[in-house]
Amino acid sequence: MDQTPVNFEEGMLDVGDGHVMYWRTQGPKDEPVMLVVHGGPGGAMNVKWAEALEADKWRIVFFDQRGCGKSTPFGKLEHNGIDALVGDMEKLRVALGIERWAIFGGSWGTTLGIAYGVAHPERCTGFLLRGVFLARREDIDWFLWDVQRVFPEAHCAFLDAIEAACGKRSTSAQDILALSKAPLARFDEAGTRLARAWTQYETTLSVVNKPEKQPAEEDKRPSAEANAAAVSMALLERHYMAKELPPMPLLPLIARIAHLPCRIVHGRFDMVCPADQAVALAARWPGAELKVVDAAGHWTFEPGNIAALKAGAKALSESISAAA
Repeated sequence: MDQTPVNFEEGMLDVGDGHVMYWRTQGPKDEPVMLVVHGGPGGAMNVKWAEALEADKWRIVFFDQRGCGKSTPFGKLEHNGIDALVGDMEKLRVALGIERWAIFGGSWGTTLGIAYGVAHPERCTGFLLRGVFLARREDIDWFLWDVQRVFPEAHCAFLDAIEAACGKRSTSAQDILALSKAPLARFDEAGTRLARAWTQYETTLSVVNKPEKQPAEEDKRPSAEANAAAVSMALLERHYMAKELPPMPLLPLIARIAHLPCRIVHGRFDMVCPADQAVALAARWPGAELKVVDAAGHWTFEPGNIAALKAGAKALSESISAAA
């Protein structure tokens, strides 16, 4: 059954540099605003994230970041960096006439959400963060290389796919980024196969409690839409990991937003973003409340993560209301 709310608005916002951003709002206009920052880089907004919130307690704003989702042009890497994305978020706030908003981000969405917050602390009311990614070099190296100590089969299959696409075997995280660049940029059949392998690798690392059908499971003959989603994820993740990250270290900047309420949810067995990142963030944010969820991984919709996010959203709503 379609659970899409009828009271939503959507549009396209020209943010400059040849990029046009898709956005969507839903929920009561007289409630506090929550901006949902999707993961990736290269993912897309997912209205199901509203399930982690009390929908009647928030006006929810979604958007697709540059180069992915419904934003245009698709897959464009020029003028696509973290500073540009932070600027896009602020342009969206102004365009929608929103004074202040809370930030709900997952994975890369935590990186971008925090980056926005430290750039515009006066425009934030609080944070709900899931699967913290600090985007340090060691965090990237873990995802691309070191995680093979836990998932050797998945990592080997990932390296096989890169070798099939370019003819060379990766021997380091930097090799993965270098060798995958050309195939992913071609947008041809071989590049699409590599993109699908990249996203399948990430999906395998993400889920502890596997549903009957995994979140990014693909049919034997995937649709053009599924292929496009895989291409944007792989293309932009590689681009950011190779050229845009690490950003200015985020942890030393947390003092700019440490006065704001924050709820952090992190799966104990998150193999994409290990939990030490959430612990390090909470240590710099004295008022933050960290919930490490046992028997959960990186995927938003694992039952333990959803329960913790709902509790965190409720507590954040109460903190914002109390401060108003």
